[in-house]
Amino acid sequence: MAAIPPLFCPIPSSLHPDHEAVGKSTELWLDTMGFTGDAERRRRLLAIGAHEFVCRIARDAEGTTGLELVSQWLCSMLTLDDEWDTGRLSRDPSRVLTIAATLLAVINSTHSHPDEDDRYVASVRDVFGRARAWAPALSVKRWADSQLESFLGAATIVAYRSEGRPMTLSEYLTVGPLDRGSRSCIEIIEVCERTAIPQSQLDSPRVHALTEAAKFLVLVSADVYSFRREDDHGALESNIVDALQRHLGCGQERALLEAAALHDRTMCLFLRLADRTSRRAGAELRRYITQLSNLVSGNLEWGFTSARYTERVPGTLPVAERAERPADGRLTPPPYPEIAWWWDQLW
Repeated sequence: MAAIPPLFCPIPSSLHPDHEAVGKSTELWLDTMGFTGDAERRRRLLAIGAHEFVCRIARDAEGTTGLELVSQWLCSMLTLDDEWDTGRLSRDPSRVLTIAATLLAVINSTHSHPDEDDRYVASVRDVFGRARAWAPALSVKRWADSQLESFLGAATIVAYRSEGRPMTLSEYLTVGPLDRGSRSCIEIIEVCERTAIPQSQLDSPRVHALTEAAKFLVLVSADVYSFRREDDHGALESNIVDALQRHLGCGQERALLEAAALHDRTMCLFLRLADRTSRRAGAELRRYITQLSNLVSGNLEWGFTSARYTERVPGTLPVAERAERPADGRLTPPPYPEIAWWWDQLW
């Protein structure tokens, strides 16, 4: 089997100092909400280390309230994602859409569906109710809106799977960020840290490109780390390695290397864009750029050790590591028009 290549990221990562407390709170919440019905399921769910992911990407949060509610939400949604990827709903797009519509209704109004006793409905009702009492209304609204993208992406992947049709690379570059919840990853940092950058700043072409590059880095690194797991489970419909393999007409090893090279090329773009944007940025935008940087690096670090990606024996070496130099450090756009416009914002 092809080796997982190292990925370039010179941005350091660290954990929030209260990460252990967040982990214990998440564990208790999962038990209370009924997500740990048997010992094996409990072990697998806790081994994901969702709290570590949240405590890396939102390491500057004050206190643990935001970190706890986001960590709890993430565990419940990763469990649902597994049902959609490889479980009972993995080939039933209409059922996925029905569930998603109900969850969205409750996310946007916690009083909706009061008689629904589904544990996923109960979890989002609990989490978003607390989030509205904790974070700025705008950041919670953005987080709620991002769920529509995530659910749409998941349902689209299930539809591809039910038809037995793989995605083209162009389709992947459009659908992949939705399925991986890339936008949601940004929004949860703002919820945890109780910030809300003005929309006018997000709409700047350079900031927009920086945001999209960060989302793409989260997407590609997750795909590289989860490739073996998804290959074993026959669930490669939304993995860039599979899409590149078919697009280039090559084997898995070269496709993995191409994915790593595209990640590193995008990382170099992100670093340059972040530097240039920061030079004239105010405090709010500088904070946002820091949040994006923490997301990119924290996601990468979490991917080294999370059982969701590695499925390795505790204490053994990680399956991947950071590269000292980029496999592709060019600051010219790749031959993919769906993302090439990001590089135009350098000049």
